[in-house]
Amino acid sequence: MSDPLAPLEIVVNGVAAPFREGVVAVGAVEVEVRATDDGAGRRYELTLRNAGRDEVALERGGILFASTAETVLETGYQSWSVIRRARLDDVRPERLELGDWERGCHVADPSVAGRHVAGDQYLVTDGGAVGFLDARSHLSTVVAAPGSLLATALLDGVPLAPGAQRRLDPLWVAAGDPGARYSELAERWGREAGARVNGPAPLGWCSWYQYFSNVTPEHVRANLALAAAHDFEVVQIDDGYQAAIGDWLSTTDEWSIGMAAMAKEIRSAGLVAGIWTAPFLATDGSRLLADHPDWTATHASGHPAKAMYNPGNWGGWARALDTTRPEVLDHLRVTFAALRDQGFDYHKIDFCYAAALEARRHDPTKTRAESLRMGLEAVRDGIGDDAFLLGCGCPFGPAVGIVDAMRVSADVGPWWDPPASRPGIAETAPAAVNAIAASVLRAPLHRRLFVNDPDCLLLRPTDTGLEAWQRSFLASVITGTGSFTLVSDDLALWTDAEWALLDAIRSVHHDVDTPLDIVDPFADPLVVRSQVGTSLTVDWRSDAPGGPVAQLGIS
Repeated sequence: MSDPLAPLEIVVNGVAAPFREGVVAVGAVEVEVRATDDGAGRRYELTLRNAGRDEVALERGGILFASTAETVLETGYQSWSVIRRARLDDVRPERLELGDWERGCHVADPSVAGRHVAGDQYLVTDGGAVGFLDARSHLSTVVAAPGSLLATALLDGVPLAPGAQRRLDPLWVAAGDPGARYSELAERWGREAGARVNGPAPLGWCSWYQYFSNVTPEHVRANLALAAAHDFEVVQIDDGYQAAIGDWLSTTDEWSIGMAAMAKEIRSAGLVAGIWTAPFLATDGSRLLADHPDWTATHASGHPAKAMYNPGNWGGWARALDTTRPEVLDHLRVTFAALRDQGFDYHKIDFCYAAALEARRHDPTKTRAESLRMGLEAVRDGIGDDAFLLGCGCPFGPAVGIVDAMRVSADVGPWWDPPASRPGIAETAPAAVNAIAASVLRAPLHRRLFVNDPDCLLLRPTDTGLEAWQRSFLASVITGTGSFTLVSDDLALWTDAEWALLDAIRSVHHDVDTPLDIVDPFADPLVVRSQVGTSLTVDWRSDAPGGPVAQLGIS
């Protein structure tokens, strides 16, 4: 019987050569190829060497494999990127109409969007799994086509001098049961990348989905009292306190008390103080960009790189900071050390993809993955190894080993279906059903790469667009996918029923907070199992037989 995932070609900068182990000439580059058995699959290690006399710009390199896949788990590279079951011909050409920055914030290789179905870093198929086991060196993608899978390291044009070499992150390929292979891939990835998997999956409160950017100290105080009375562990202040995006140590007039004073109140109540930032963004109206206009990455035109458009809360465009600049890294270390000194031991860092967007940077020898990694390391240096770090809007691969937890879904929103969406990326819009679908499909990453954050639990019975069954559905999924539970309601709106449901969630926390497996990621309904025998059965489809269902079973 032939190997269903046999390597066919080595491909570098668009030039292909037949696959073989040893040293293979591929255009202007020599590739040293090593292949070894590794668990249920094979591990491939490629080293690219410039044997010529001229510098070579490395754009991409990888291996083309044979494939019998018909359906795959398409997934983008960051927290709220699309993840869905897809046929190979379901390429969603409408994605070509998205702006460059928007495609770049959702997928590692914007040129693929709308043309192919792909998985960034890894691809689970109905016949197995293919994935890179690290991303400290580069981003990557696995493109699916009829009869083949192309696993490609994205090298971003970094120069390779004559005689120099560059080792790609290892690649793991395994045919067989997709659920088992998905878990094994995540396990090997986490081990290779030094994942931090022993941090807590806390019970906490977050300001965002009740107060959004209008949060005040009085809102936090009112909920702090109830959170403390009910043994919450964390209170996290979200977007709305800062003077401008990028100016994290300056506050609005409503927050004139200062963040250190609020952190002290939270800590005095016996809870951990948490704070939201977007470390790699700055808006045009920020003091940071006024003082340092040259600190941004730039578009090919020379203008500051666009990273996020938020005309309401932020006043327009946010720019991407250039994290290959030593002075930017110093700024990040100093800023986050100051936040830690103010008393914040829990840090949610958002919109992290900004440091990995396609752009011109100060140091052209760094890939986008290395740029992001440098920024994340500076944040970690600032807060210290013992602080809790939650990534959001963050490419997963470069963050493994630095973050303790990672958002794995779109924003939940106090509504079930998205009120609006962008062409081809409807799954990324804030909506409970989108958060649920992504959290279930990414469940095998929990406690293998980081603690999975499925976004906030919304239970309030009033001031919401969620019906009672939808709130219950959300609670079951958050619990059954690892039980990282941050409530984002005005707790004064809760009745005895909501407090009783929270107590029920707490009672099973240790049973569900283990590495998780999906029995079959292409089945309906989906079944997620923990390592102690609990199971979550879920079908979020509106046309599912009997309607949407989420049921948590404890054996």
